[in-house]
Amino acid sequence: MGRGKKDEFGSSWWAQKWNDALASYGWSNRLQRGRSYARTGHVLEVNLKPGLVTAKVQGSRPRPYNVKIQIDKLTPSEWENVIGRMSKKAIFSAKLLTGEMPENIDEAFASAGTPLFPTSSESINTRCSCPDYANPCKHIAAVYYVIGQEFDRDPFMIFRLRGMEKDELMEALRKARGGDVGVEDANEDNIDDSIGIEELQEEMQGFKGLDDAVFNMAFSFTPPKVPYSVVKRLGTLPLFKEKEDFERLMALYYDGAAQRVGKLLDER
Repeated sequence: MGRGKKDEFGSSWWAQKWNDALASYGWSNRLQRGRSYARTGHVLEVNLKPGLVTAKVQGSRPRPYNVKIQIDKLTPSEWENVIGRMSKKAIFSAKLLTGEMPENIDEAFASAGTPLFPTSSESINTRCSCPDYANPCKHIAAVYYVIGQEFDRDPFMIFRLRGMEKDELMEALRKARGGDVGVEDANEDNIDDSIGIEELQEEMQGFKGLDDAVFNMAFSFTPPKVPYSVVKRLGTLPLFKEKEDFERLMALYYDGAAQRVGKLLDER
């Protein structure tokens, strides 16, 4: 895993929330010393597993210190509750499937009563082999910042730390959103056509900076020369076992969306 060098920690909102959570525990001075250690490469090795981070940090002595950080994992029932709430928002699943961390996803955890980020120092158990009995010592604090850096690099590390691997999460989300339904059972009735032009315009009123030119734009729709070109170019998602099933299912939704677009334009 990556080492802390001279780059800043917490450039993404989720890594920043991790750092903010740590700062809220009243560890300012200790964290600052740890930040310096992380920035100058004293963290030699970090391994992150579900509920556990182990690391080696070079201090003033020749032999690196061993650091262990334990974070409470979510129970299976807690994960089931969280995933159920996440699955209700299509944008969460869509972004996670592309490796992005959706904004406000921590709200799904909070609403389930299981915050994504630790809410108190009692949720974290730490140990360092150095002679400093303060908690956190600067070696532990340095590892905290490198963890934030790892979260920047791969947001799924947050879920791993709370006890859920990426593949498990994707599979659970797919099932929660009805991904086990066969292609034969999917039809146009599954496509949400409940929104019309008036509702869309009303929704757009909430966007800042839009003027009348936006609402009065002329639209036209021409079927593409190569049908389903995006699906063919991107290939089959790893969640689908059969390429044929994936293409058939996506073709169904593409056709349904095209019909819906045509219908909306006819209403204008």
